[in-house]
Amino acid sequence: MVSAFIFFLHFVLAVYAFMIYKKESISEGFLAIAFVGIVFAVSWTISSMLTNLLFTIKWFVQWYWQPLDSWIWRIVRKEISRDTISLLILTSGEVVFYYLFFLTKPNGPSTKNDSPSDRTTSA
Repeated sequence: MVSAFIFFLHFVLAVYAFMIYKKESISEGFLAIAFVGIVFAVSWTISSMLTNLLFTIKWFVQWYWQPLDSWIWRIVRKEISRDTISLLILTSGEVVFYYLFFLTKPNGPSTKNDSPSDRTTSA
């Protein structure tokens, strides 16, 4: 369920990116979806590599076969795998990246609506 929820979040992000860039043109919308797909694929590969380095198979086997008395831990053990951990790492990194990419405006020099007090003149 955790993995399905993360995939659903990525689907919502792709729809959001399409709707934002569709205003410029329909091809820009599809380009935004392709960008989200490429970033997802590359980031998941990198996060899977990191997860494989951090969590060995031996550690997961010991954790999985350890007897647990709590039903909460049994559910967590059933839901959390190396793939889920890599998706969580991926999503946390993508939240920062997409926030900077989609939701912030660049603060570059503005040529429109310059006030006369902002201009400096040399005498």
